Amino acid sequence: MNGYFITGTDTDAGKTSITAALLRALLNKGESALAIKPVQTGCTQTKSGLQAPDAAVYAEFAAPYFPHGYPDVCCRKFIPACSPHLAAEWNDETLDVDQLTREVQAMAQGRSTVLVEGAGGVAVPLAAGCTTLDLMQRLDLPVIIVVGNKLGAVNHALLSIEAVRNRGLRVAGVIMTHTTAPAKADMPLLRDNTKTIAREGHVPVLADIPFLDGPDYGKSLVQYADKALALLQQQKDDCPEDILFDRKHIWHPYTSATNPLPTVKVRSAHGVRLVLEDGRELLDGMASWWCAIHGYAHPNLDAAAHAQLGRMSHVMFGGLTHDPAIRLCRTLREMSPNGLEHVFLADSGSVSVEAAIKMALQYMQASGQTARTKLFTVQGGYHGDTCGAMSVCDPTNGMHHLFSGLLPKQIFAPRPACAFHQPFDTRSLDQTARILEANSHEIAAIIVEPIVQGAGGMWFYHPQYLQGLRHLADKHGILLILDEIATGFGRTGKLFACEWSGIVPDIMCVGKALTGGYMTLAATLASENVAHTISRDGGVFMHGPTFMGNPLACAVANASLDLLRTTDWETNVHNIESWLDQSLAPCRDLPDVTDVRVLGAIGVVEMKDEVNMANLQEFFVEKEVWLRPFGKLIYIMPPYIMSREEIFQLAGAVHEAIRTNQHR
Repeated sequence: MNGYFITGTDTDAGKTSITAALLRALLNKGESALAIKPVQTGCTQTKSGLQAPDAAVYAEFAAPYFPHGYPDVCCRKFIPACSPHLAAEWNDETLDVDQLTREVQAMAQGRSTVLVEGAGGVAVPLAAGCTTLDLMQRLDLPVIIVVGNKLGAVNHALLSIEAVRNRGLRVAGVIMTHTTAPAKADMPLLRDNTKTIAREGHVPVLADIPFLDGPDYGKSLVQYADKALALLQQQKDDCPEDILFDRKHIWHPYTSATNPLPTVKVRSAHGVRLVLEDGRELLDGMASWWCAIHGYAHPNLDAAAHAQLGRMSHVMFGGLTHDPAIRLCRTLREMSPNGLEHVFLADSGSVSVEAAIKMALQYMQASGQTARTKLFTVQGGYHGDTCGAMSVCDPTNGMHHLFSGLLPKQIFAPRPACAFHQPFDTRSLDQTARILEANSHEIAAIIVEPIVQGAGGMWFYHPQYLQGLRHLADKHGILLILDEIATGFGRTGKLFACEWSGIVPDIMCVGKALTGGYMTLAATLASENVAHTISRDGGVFMHGPTFMGNPLACAVANASLDLLRTTDWETNVHNIESWLDQSLAPCRDLPDVTDVRVLGAIGVVEMKDEVNMANLQEFFVEKEVWLRPFGKLIYIMPPYIMSREEIFQLAGAVHEAIRTNQHR
């Protein structure tokens, strides 16, 4: 949808006349333009129905181009001349932004340019907890602000500009108007208003329209509108070569620089949907690599980011501290399994794993066990892309086998063979126990992903296997590191996956969902024994990222954890588990499928052979869903706010893709 959203600083700023004049100017240029009024109050009852006053103005200006009458461009009409939310309430209706968006988009079909006029100013309520800004954000059009040039204009204009930009929208410019004839003595003040708004708001003034009256009013207004359109045209930043540049110069994750996998360009995101550059919306089944658990553009997280930006975005954490970090570390200590007393903040999940490994090695050095320099783990794991983390990823089938000659040689046991939903076989720990027994003298720590092996294969193993690892670690005086980066904060149905086993690690890594997908941030939590041993005799932990404890990330993380503590995420995840189990079940009957497994908000379809990712991605985009398979796996890890219908839509796309051989 191409066009502009027209809003005003006041109800009497003249935005309806400006919208109508812009419409006429566009029509004069041969465009198939349309002005739309999503919500109209102050309508009058006629024999043919409710008459919308603003649409009547559009019809008057556009009359030569609509010989059979201007179409009905009001999604909702109400008689009371008041705020839309009140008018709807008095009419026993509720305004729904998503529905209004769909109706506006439907009206815009086939039109080269649409002008969408809001009701009143940007903060006018449409429904409980919802304002015109929410509709503007959903439509995602550049915004023109009509400013009534009078006393208070600067304040109203700058507040409107700030509010619009805080929603990630572009202010295309302001149009200054005079709906009444100003006194001659006021003219210097009004001219200064225009200059001040342009300077302080950093916006172009598309038109500064004097008071117009008389028979040529409409013609003159259209002339000003025509000049405004010329300025808007100069702003056009239409760059069809963006994707070509991306393909040629930008290296994406796990892809070739010369023959990369295709990419699709995202313009914005809201709720559980990604909005592409061409306006299509994709239902996101990946939660942006498992981190956007609350969905996109959540008002609580947005507010936390905006509030913190007003204070400070970053200060170094060496020698300084601040409220967001203190509060976050206090919350992590309270939420995490008992015994994890010390919090080290990191930049990313991989860095938190590096910190955990260094903690374990430094612990052994500080305790005099200098021969213990290796790590023990299981095959099929994934812990990140930095060198220490890569060394404990699957050495044979993992993503990092190419670096085997560079990495430290760690000690591996077979992948846990006991599946989560099957009876536990005590023999599954026998080989693990033998390897640990033979090598415990050189092992500093066991490191595993608890219950769910993520990017290494999406394998769900039995909780009693993890209990066994805790017992073996204690038996041999080895530390236990749990990598909860993917599983933490509810993904498996427990707040932390280790809760399925009822155990507490010595060191735990968290990340991904920590900030709800807004900012990069992770943490490594350690027991008092680990921290105090490292710090014995004046020892210090030798790690300190530049952006450690970033206040902006910490503030958003606090808001994300607050949501987990105040919403019923457990019920949401339980429901998603049930829906995934139901909706993916038909995949079990397909000949190319090896296994279908579900745990919490994770649904996995394992294929017999590796899938064709490029083909599948193209198919899924056509079906308006976003899924990112890898290896033999097609999986779903959605935001926790996803509905039953949306889960079934994702699973239906997976089933259809396999049934029609799109995976080959």
